[in-house]
Amino acid sequence: MIFVTVGSSDKPFPRLLEALSALPLNTMLIQHGPSEPPLGARLAVSFMPFNEIVKWMSRAEFVISHAGAGSIICALHAGHTPIVMPRLSRFGETVDDHQVDLALALAEAGRVVVAWEPPDLAAAIAGALPRRAPRVQSELPLHAAVREALVGPPV
Repeated sequence: MIFVTVGSSDKPFPRLLEALSALPLNTMLIQHGPSEPPLGARLAVSFMPFNEIVKWMSRAEFVISHAGAGSIICALHAGHTPIVMPRLSRFGETVDDHQVDLALALAEAGRVVVAWEPPDLAAAIAGALPRRAPRVQSELPLHAAVREALVGPPV
């Protein structure tokens, strides 16, 4: 199963969703935001709670996403090298091109595969790395410090 997310933005992202039409839609769960899902999509929801996104990423074989930091981090923690398509301001998909900078940096580090334009998506999936074991969450001293700052010392 391929899990697709456009994130929680109120801005449409039809460019990514239209690119999905060239792929087998019956293998996808698509979180499509305010845009219309691709014609023929069987499993599509506009928005889902964060815990549902994390759950579906942990079950998916591949993750396709916008290049949002939160979506990328969740996919990486689930063991994926996510396939990302940055939202672009020239198409009204975002207010600026910050996702381009993040996608460039993470692609250079080998952490994401970037599909810059819709025709790139099928090749990105074909060349995607298989999913690895999920990262084990372990608490660092910073976690305890932040928790203590927010809620006080342990009782």
